Amino acid sequence: MSDSLKKKLTELASPGHSGSDIKKTQTPENWRPRSEVDQQGGFAISTPRPLGNTPGAEDVMREHGLNPDEWIVTNARHGKWQTFNGDWLESSRVTLAPARHMGGPDFDLEKLVDEIKKWKPGSAPKQTSGAGAFLFAPSDQQIGKRSGDGGTEQSVHRILESTERAVHRLSSLRKMGLDIGTVVLALPGDHVEGNVSQNGRLQGLASSDLGQTEQVRVARRLLMAQVKAFAPLADRIVVPVVNGNHDEVTRQVAADPADGWNVEIASAVQDACAENDKLSHVEFRYPASGHQTLAVDIEGVMLGLFHGHQFSRDVEKYLSGQMLGQTALGGADIWISGHYHHFKSQDIGNRLWVQCPTTDPGSDWFRDRSGQSSKPGVLSMVFGGDYDPREFIGVIPVV
Repeated sequence: MSDSLKKKLTELASPGHSGSDIKKTQTPENWRPRSEVDQQGGFAISTPRPLGNTPGAEDVMREHGLNPDEWIVTNARHGKWQTFNGDWLESSRVTLAPARHMGGPDFDLEKLVDEIKKWKPGSAPKQTSGAGAFLFAPSDQQIGKRSGDGGTEQSVHRILESTERAVHRLSSLRKMGLDIGTVVLALPGDHVEGNVSQNGRLQGLASSDLGQTEQVRVARRLLMAQVKAFAPLADRIVVPVVNGNHDEVTRQVAADPADGWNVEIASAVQDACAENDKLSHVEFRYPASGHQTLAVDIEGVMLGLFHGHQFSRDVEKYLSGQMLGQTALGGADIWISGHYHHFKSQDIGNRLWVQCPTTDPGSDWFRDRSGQSSKPGVLSMVFGGDYDPREFIGVIPVV
């Protein structure tokens, strides 16, 4: 086989842009170079430098365009850290006050106190960072799943309803002043019910109301509808995809975890988008071969995606291992997962992990076993730029 034919075959077999983004910097958040200074003072942080090249206070000020003659250093800190490749870096932070303030306040203190008493918050200013991203993460849809009196029909209704509400939420957030330029339609896995979970028992009509190809067809058309709903609303649409345990094609042989039904559904929609100029700004991202996790750089924020069947209730242990192994997922700023069918969020250090709820028809087995059931819904949040993802995180409820 010629090299050109081999290359063509590889292209045909590939779903699309595969593999995780690598975080370009390991600089701790507290030591990233920046300055925040106004008439009352502030601080400045130097650019990281190799160990042994500690910048002085005046060097830090000049780096940020400040005249050392106009400022007094009230505090100075020095930090150092080791990067993933073993190199050591260091940086300096200086706290500044205007030189004229050192002789005492040049304002009427009583007047200032009086103004504080009378102060009321005004209307929120419009954010202009332009780096906001709206995330919508339908997870564990399990198209084809039957449970009790519910099934695919109820799941489809919930998915379409949640998508419509997500479009309205995006509009409302923009009216509030949030400058959102990117929409992330994340797919954390278990897009279809499949036929391999529980040792193949899900193939019967008692648990599935659609055959395997029908499940994939319905899921593909639903995803296409979601892409078309968001496409006119943002300059950039990103669809990161990972497979879940229900997305596995077979368990009879050791299969590539990157090759599953969720990836196949998304890659088919990607092919359709490629034929439509109005959908040319929609990007699809997949795990690299041999991987079942994904990290994607969204406007400088590393978003990590994994289904959740990789761990047994102890997410901190799982993510700690990823960090120690210096994987792409371990370097994420925000982690999104599913699998457990209920909403949960947790700060892990200065990073955030969020577990998605589900839109599936429920589980008789889980209800009988535990006495509990999951409230259906879809995770949404805003991150990137100056937005803290915890501020606008929520579940879009559906019935």
